[in-house]
Amino acid sequence: MNVTSLPAGFAALVLSTAALITPAAQAADTPSASAADSCIALGEDQQIVRARADRDVLLRNGDQHYRVVFKASCNGAVTSRRLAFETQGESNQLCGGSRSALKTDRASCTVERIEPLEAATFQRMARQRSR
Repeated sequence: MNVTSLPAGFAALVLSTAALITPAAQAADTPSASAADSCIALGEDQQIVRARADRDVLLRNGDQHYRVVFKASCNGAVTSRRLAFETQGESNQLCGGSRSALKTDRASCTVERIEPLEAATFQRMARQRSR
């Protein structure tokens, strides 16, 4: 085996491996622009925390937790007896990117974006709002 080809082969291997790993690492570190526009199928086990929430609500959907931010003030979210998310006439579907709305007794509030939360963060924020 030629001794000079060994370092060259090793360098080529390192460069090709780095080229494969770099895009995956960048994707993991960079928030996806489409993440805010993605949709969530809502189940029966959900909780909406709306205390002091004219600009957003906290949503627990099963074991997933979110902050749902409205495009404009949504006073109806605080006082309404009925709250339901709807996307283009389809209930129990929640999408960001101004495609969904929170339906209240008298109004509809456009959902601007959905922010995933850790369970502990959701619980802390819910406690703060209930004070």
